[in-house]
Amino acid sequence: MLRHGSFKQREIILMKISDKIAAMLDQLPGKPGVYIMKDNQGDIIYVGKSRNLKKRVSSYFKLKSRDSKTVRLVLNIETFEIIVTFNEIEALILENNLIKKHKPRYNVRLKDSKTHPYLAITLKEEFPRVIKVRKVYYNDGNKYFGPFPDESGLRFVMDVISRVFKLCTCTSPVDSKRKKNHGCLKYSIGTCLGPCLDKISRKDYHVNVKSLLKFLSGRKIPNLEEMKNRMALLSSEYRFEEAAVLRDTISALEGFFTRQKVEMQKPYNNDFWGIAESKNHIVVSVFFLRGGKLLGNRTIPFERNTDDSTEKIIGNLMCQFYSTNLIPPAIIMNKKPFPFDAILGFLRNKSSKEIRIVQIKKGSRKKLLEMAEENALESMRNIESTTEVKLSAGVIDLEKQLNLPKVPMRIECIDISHNHGEDCVASLVVFSNGEPRKSDYRKYYIRNTTGIDDPASINEVVDRRLKRLIKEKQSFPDLLIVDGGAGQVSAARKALLENNVNIPLFGLAKREEILYSIEKTQIKLPITSPGMRILIRLRDEAHRFANTFQRTSKIKRVVRSSLLSLPGVGIKTLQKIISVFGSLNKISTVSLKEFRERCSLQEKIAELIYNTITPPASDRPDKPVPKVQDGP
Repeated sequence: MLRHGSFKQREIILMKISDKIAAMLDQLPGKPGVYIMKDNQGDIIYVGKSRNLKKRVSSYFKLKSRDSKTVRLVLNIETFEIIVTFNEIEALILENNLIKKHKPRYNVRLKDSKTHPYLAITLKEEFPRVIKVRKVYYNDGNKYFGPFPDESGLRFVMDVISRVFKLCTCTSPVDSKRKKNHGCLKYSIGTCLGPCLDKISRKDYHVNVKSLLKFLSGRKIPNLEEMKNRMALLSSEYRFEEAAVLRDTISALEGFFTRQKVEMQKPYNNDFWGIAESKNHIVVSVFFLRGGKLLGNRTIPFERNTDDSTEKIIGNLMCQFYSTNLIPPAIIMNKKPFPFDAILGFLRNKSSKEIRIVQIKKGSRKKLLEMAEENALESMRNIESTTEVKLSAGVIDLEKQLNLPKVPMRIECIDISHNHGEDCVASLVVFSNGEPRKSDYRKYYIRNTTGIDDPASINEVVDRRLKRLIKEKQSFPDLLIVDGGAGQVSAARKALLENNVNIPLFGLAKREEILYSIEKTQIKLPITSPGMRILIRLRDEAHRFANTFQRTSKIKRVVRSSLLSLPGVGIKTLQKIISVFGSLNKISTVSLKEFRERCSLQEKIAELIYNTITPPASDRPDKPVPKVQDGP
């Protein structure tokens, strides 16, 4: 990765390591635990964990390049404390609790306290109720379903449950020893079995409870056809009130299944973590699949405050998220949280169940994970965009992968083309937000370089480009790519230094598809990554544009050479023709007579020139002829 300003950072960190901190670093144990960073006011500004406190805490003060946010954290550290634990899982739990309590400035944390509602079946009661709750208690004997990000969806599900299963939804438990004198409104309208009035036995009530559990877990789906036949039978027997109740039940169930935009064939209970990241932000989109049905999702955006890895940040976030949310049997994601074993142990201890964090390679759940990732990426585009135009996934990926100072909205690429050292030209193509901007393409004739010398040609083109931008007071590109390896990058960098311009610069070599930085390090991006796909398209477009221009230049040179070999035709004659028509191509669009009159040429000379450029059979201006393009 390319880092900027590393020498200045080293000086800052060297000044920050006081004798007090140096002594504390020497005394750190190599054991698992939590470290607490404090500023000069004694306030906690960062809490972290590690399996080896000595290595981790010392790494903050080592002389290696860091991003600006981590440097700011180090600058604010006045002292630190440690808490040693027996293992990494204990450290993880303690870290999570300290972050929730102190809310340190530099820690990644959930910005809001939003807790989605759940559907709870109070199985520990004599007559279980169906109620809405916002807090999940593990091992309390109750059954929870959710979360429901859309509360209207939860209300709809509870309405379906009331119509179909007719279980109690009261706020207080049913006491069979204290019978009520009259039923509630739901009993009166036929959506409650009335256990508080002793209208149903405990055994019969629990039959409906078991049916509800099977329904919510996706193991049993009501037979709608059978219910419709039953409704028709009731109608034929003139039992219209019973038929109407059954009709409303069928309607509610059909509405419930229609609302399920995503439904699996198997009753999976999974959370899908879609992750999108840039240099400054991470966005997580969590999709909740319960009983094979997608209940909704929650999108969590946050800023990177340190140079911690994405895996570690996701691990911290996962611990915070599942502190207040139900933990499903399986969490599906493409990135492994760090530290993986400790986080898995934390989740298993909290839920008292076997929990898996897995990657899915194919099938319907793979598609749902891709949907979650696309949702996260869409949110990332909205966050990173400074205008109404949404950023492409590729430019966001390039900013992170190449550690660029900002999103490369404008990328320019230069390529050289020649024919064994002759007719040497260059192309400059421009991509804006990952798409070609053809109106800004430019062509260059190489003036100061002879023979085959691509680095010298690159140097000339970059120098001319920069001088033009400076003269016209135009903005520089956010990223400059040259076609080639270390030699081409060095030549382009020389032009940047001579013009006192600082632009992120890389070379892209053909075949290997390897990027070369100005430090001559090689960077291999995944060939299928959005950023790499943009760079390959950019390079290929520059290559195509350069080759086309080179072939045109060669044809132009050959045509001009053949014209100058004609008797009576010299440089001044050619200059006169080009000044009149602007291009040799346009001669073929007019008749011989018009050509001679407009250029004021002798009849014999005009005929020689005209027949050389335009075949004799095309003496009519309306007949198509092959065009010969001129360069700028």
